[in-house]
Amino acid sequence: MKGPRDCEKVSGAFAAFGRRLGVCLSIKGKSICCSAVNPARDDPKPVSAPWSKIPHRAGPVELASCSFGQSSKVSYLQMITAVAAIVNGGRLMEPYVVAEARDADGVLLWEKEPTVKRQVISEETSETMCLLMENVVATGTGQNASVAGYRVGGKSGTSQKLDSEDASARIASFVAVAPVEEPRLAVLVCLDEPHSWTTSGGSLSAPVCAEVLAKALPYLGIEPQYTEEEQQKLFAEVPDVTGWRAEAASLKLQEYGLTAHIDGDAERVVAQYPLPGVQVRKNSVVFLDTTGENDPTLEE
Repeated sequence: MKGPRDCEKVSGAFAAFGRRLGVCLSIKGKSICCSAVNPARDDPKPVSAPWSKIPHRAGPVELASCSFGQSSKVSYLQMITAVAAIVNGGRLMEPYVVAEARDADGVLLWEKEPTVKRQVISEETSETMCLLMENVVATGTGQNASVAGYRVGGKSGTSQKLDSEDASARIASFVAVAPVEEPRLAVLVCLDEPHSWTTSGGSLSAPVCAEVLAKALPYLGIEPQYTEEEQQKLFAEVPDVTGWRAEAASLKLQEYGLTAHIDGDAERVVAQYPLPGVQVRKNSVVFLDTTGENDPTLEE
């Protein structure tokens, strides 16, 4: 949004949405989150708890805020289940904790198969939501959730605590999914009443999501695909400093974002590892040998 006028238009649209639905929203329809409470039910009953403080005082302000999710309560499992459905082609999956069981010899005893409960949004809408969530991480409030080499989508959240006696109590949250082009992993980080300079989920929770994704995605066998800009930012080509004075070689490596480890007290570098021309991550250590006793090719 570009300014107050755009914000006013969006707020007005949500308010109109709430007025049309009315308070009956709390007792009608199949919500995505309802089925997460009891995924075994084919026709889950609507949950009244998230709306427990609304029906008896549902004025214009309450209806407007309900229309975009404020004043409703859901569990973290319900939230992540809903987000997974949004990016999973609109398919609502039955959540489970244990994927399989094996005996002491490693023999498979049973395995849980993923179960689709129903289609909650169209595949086209899901694709659009994935792109919008990617934009949140690329240029919006979720930039702290970005992970080099991966297309990450996400959404920040800073919610009031409905039942808290502290009017300023907040939950700072962020949900991230990756890779956006074919989501395999969803991460939800919620910080309950964080004691920090801010309660913004994009500032506090998003970096945690990024750290989890950065370690979990390679574990799942999903290798990073770096853009040219990321390559230049993260990697450097090791320069050839053999024959240089050790001090000058160290300064040269610093220009490339690398650190020198000098072996020996002789004046000049006679060998180095990694070898010249090798691509390494910036901040890597390059070993400089001034003794002539080490053969860097033995490290290959």
